[in-house]
Amino acid sequence: MNKLVIVSSIFICALSGCKTIDSVQQDLGSLASSITGEEATPEQIRAAFDKAQSVFQEALSAYNQIDADNLAQFDEERVTKARKVWAVLEPEFNELRLAPEYALKSASLFSSDTVSDEIMSQSQEVISLVAEAQLAKQRITSVLQPIRDEFAILDQLDAETSYEKRYRELDKQHQQLKEMLIDGQEQQVAEYVPKLLGQLIDLEKDAVVQFYFSQYIEKIYAIANSKKVDIFPTVYQDVRKQLEQGEAYSKANYREYEQIKQQAALLSLQIDRIDSLYAEYLEQKAAIDKDTVEAHMLSLESEIYALTMAAGLGDLRGLPFQEQLQQVRKAIN
Repeated sequence: MNKLVIVSSIFICALSGCKTIDSVQQDLGSLASSITGEEATPEQIRAAFDKAQSVFQEALSAYNQIDADNLAQFDEERVTKARKVWAVLEPEFNELRLAPEYALKSASLFSSDTVSDEIMSQSQEVISLVAEAQLAKQRITSVLQPIRDEFAILDQLDAETSYEKRYRELDKQHQQLKEMLIDGQEQQVAEYVPKLLGQLIDLEKDAVVQFYFSQYIEKIYAIANSKKVDIFPTVYQDVRKQLEQGEAYSKANYREYEQIKQQAALLSLQIDRIDSLYAEYLEQKAAIDKDTVEAHMLSLESEIYALTMAAGLGDLRGLPFQEQLQQVRKAIN
């Protein structure tokens, strides 16, 4: 409405040249009367304002649903349009609310719409845009819900980081399907969903392995580039075998997270085993190199002696270490 006064004043000055403030106000009042027609009664003005206010409140309720229903995630284009319309509508209605007597005044020099008409028109546009966005959401959630659920799982598995290119390509297809649903192509989308879902599940299987086994795979790469492979080739094969079994199990049972964790724990045990054996090898090698074999052997003998005594077998130090340990095993069983 403030814009109307400014534009009208400029227009009048342009037509009639420089005038006094009083004459400009008289001309402006005459022009407004000619645009809006006969002088409206207070009852008519109040009715127009009440109607505009009622429709505005409906638009306000609809606008609040944008965030409440997270509609921008489903129909960003319509939500963006609704926000732009609202950015104009809200301040215009606030002006009218402060001066309801302007309800039946012309909204602009170039339109026959009144201020209340403009408020109602913009309000209806917001309501319509939000309703269409909600419909798009309904279509997307009903047809694409399996796809959306699968992406939620992939996000938990950090698939976007581990398999960025594959993830982005599948997400691009997902966005294209959303756009098709917004345009009402439900049948075409429904036919394509199984294909996309299959691709997502394939990615999930790889992501599960990466998520639960990546830290151990890095350790295995380090072992493969060390002397451990040459010294303990059989143990290294056990490590590789456990990794293969863990990967196969995870892909076949990609939602059985607790069991997958157990498979990862078994792999960790094999890695610790080869590391421990290598450490023992280095210790024995150092003992031989330093001519301290006796001290090393006596230390080992003392540990086994403690076991035989605890098992009630007495002193078995006259037997080889392996036989002493066999006796302990029999006693325990």
